[in-house]
Amino acid sequence: MDANQTYPLVSIAMATYNGGRFLREQLQSLLDQDYPNIEVVISDDGSSDDTERIVKEFQSSDSRIVFYKNQGEHGFRANFAHALQYCSGAFLALSDQDDVWMHNKISRLMKYSADHTLVYHNSLFVDEQLNSLNRTVMDKVNPFSGHGAKVFLQFNCISGHACLFKRELLSKLLPFPDARFHDWWASFVAASAGKLLYVPEILVHYRQHSTTKTDILKRKKNTKHHKEILRYEEELRWYNACAALPGDDQQFFIQWRDLYKKRADQWFSLSLFSLARKYKADIFYLPKKGAFGKFLLSLKLLWGLKLKKLLG
Repeated sequence: MDANQTYPLVSIAMATYNGGRFLREQLQSLLDQDYPNIEVVISDDGSSDDTERIVKEFQSSDSRIVFYKNQGEHGFRANFAHALQYCSGAFLALSDQDDVWMHNKISRLMKYSADHTLVYHNSLFVDEQLNSLNRTVMDKVNPFSGHGAKVFLQFNCISGHACLFKRELLSKLLPFPDARFHDWWASFVAASAGKLLYVPEILVHYRQHSTTKTDILKRKKNTKHHKEILRYEEELRWYNACAALPGDDQQFFIQWRDLYKKRADQWFSLSLFSLARKYKADIFYLPKKGAFGKFLLSLKLLWGLKLKKLLG
């Protein structure tokens, strides 16, 4: 029987931008997957290095690669959104341009995909030469399996490169909100819409290097209070997005957003602090901290911006 009939198509969405340095290794690891039915959809955000030449070199010998080049730079969120919109698969996976995937990554995740909206795995931190840094992503956070988006309100445990999700989630994901990272939003939406499953296997070597691209603006040095205002505005954008998503906990997220909004004009945010304490088991589930450490996390929500301004 044809593999295309036996194995659902998995689309791997890759966003590139001046990633030529490590791109060959990553592309080869995608094409070497032992899962027999994949496509690699690449959206490039106007690279000026040899990224396009490398992709087209691979594309000339492997028809599973689909390549699109944006006009100008749009940022990593929009670039990933473009890649996802071009995907045809029943299941979707996200790929960075500089990691290396284990050859069985897709097949291992697909084993559990039928009964879960999103599945994800652990990853090993490596240096530029792929030498182990002896740490994994899950050394830093607790993995979460199940249903419920409160867990992802304050923290995230799922890297984009580690997840695979059903196509039905895509209409809820896009457009990505202009706050936090796209993979954090994917985690939140998937936990709200369905069930997550953590697969405790290292299936990606997650490269750490000095030229890693982010979407953080290079700002001039600001006062501490100015930084607090910038952080407050970004977090409020995030809470607005969470509150706008229909789901079991929408009223909770609306309440959280409304209380957080009031912080700008408060000395103390007692109601927000109380809400955080009430739902501390969910909100602070992911950080690997003891009871006192998690209390300190909720304590940060007690201080209003007026007090923070006074304290400098």
